Amino acid sequence: MRLRLVLALVAALSFAACSGDDDAPGPVTPPPATSAANAAPSSTATGRGETTPAATPSPSKRIATEIALPRPGAVPHSIAVGADGRIWFTELNAHQLGVYDPKTRAFKEYPIPTANGGPHGIGIDATGLVWITEINAGKIARFDPATAQFTEFPIATPNSGPHTIAFDANANVWFTESGGDKVGMLDRATGKITEYVVPTRRSTPYGLTLAPDGSFWFAELTGGKIGRVDPKTGAVTEFTPPTPGQGARRIAADKQGILWFTEFHAGKIGRFDPAANTFKEYDIPTGSSAPYAIIVDPSGGVWFSEFDGNKLGRLDPATGTIEEFSIPSALAGCRTMLMDAEGAVWCPESGLSRLLRLGASN
Repeated sequence: MRLRLVLALVAALSFAACSGDDDAPGPVTPPPATSAANAAPSSTATGRGETTPAATPSPSKRIATEIALPRPGAVPHSIAVGADGRIWFTELNAHQLGVYDPKTRAFKEYPIPTANGGPHGIGIDATGLVWITEINAGKIARFDPATAQFTEFPIATPNSGPHTIAFDANANVWFTESGGDKVGMLDRATGKITEYVVPTRRSTPYGLTLAPDGSFWFAELTGGKIGRVDPKTGAVTEFTPPTPGQGARRIAADKQGILWFTEFHAGKIGRFDPAANTFKEYDIPTGSSAPYAIIVDPSGGVWFSEFDGNKLGRLDPATGTIEEFSIPSALAGCRTMLMDAEGAVWCPESGLSRLLRLGASN
């Protein structure tokens, strides 16, 4: 038990600094640990720091399942789901691309070509190709599951720190450069990379999302802003949320084009309406929660992770109600999220080298 705790703490500290073996890929089937995580809403946020008691609907019944990765200390960082339901993820410290099959409960791992490249962000395009950012190496990598082959694309800007991935309608790869103060676009047909400069210096462009109108929005962790790139003109525009130094971290767009983002330092969820040019903020019930990842589900619900609160949360935009779900194990470190076709929410537990599934069943 003491050794497992030490390994978990070492992994968490290593990953916080954003720092591997190269074993051949092979299936591994660790036994999943399961426990219930049910929670009722505790408050309703009304925006701009105001909170009122929430009406208490029936608590959601969800089961949290934690699934150990083959490698202790791998630090799974980012996560994506394929059309076949398999869960793909980057292993930041192990420098591997991993995949988990929920049907067979088997893992496979693939070492990335560049030693100590730091696989970080991940996305799966419409053709099923897997794309990752190599934050240490300054590269974008493409992985073909059919051939198990990688192709790498170097970024011209030194120390660019490629971070989060998103795709446009033509499956071109867009990404933030956390160290380069830029947003990049890789043309999948030519392999050419175009970079767009963020006006604010040392802004740490972080999360990235595609809006319904084809524009790309990003969050600036140290810049304290959110921004928009117009792919047609290349124009980059920034917008400043009401709370200074809030630490805008990750961002997601809903079907109406509303932008939702986590305010890591402020403990809030931000909302921006580009048409009205207005912000609204929702306080998270748990103090010092450090909201991190964020997604919008098909019904419009806004899901987020609480890095320090060690919870997942869901905001109902219609009522402002925030419902929270405790993660069974401490120091989970949930940095990215997804929802699968069955409505289950997944996140990689970077501090424990596990995958977390929050669903109605297992």
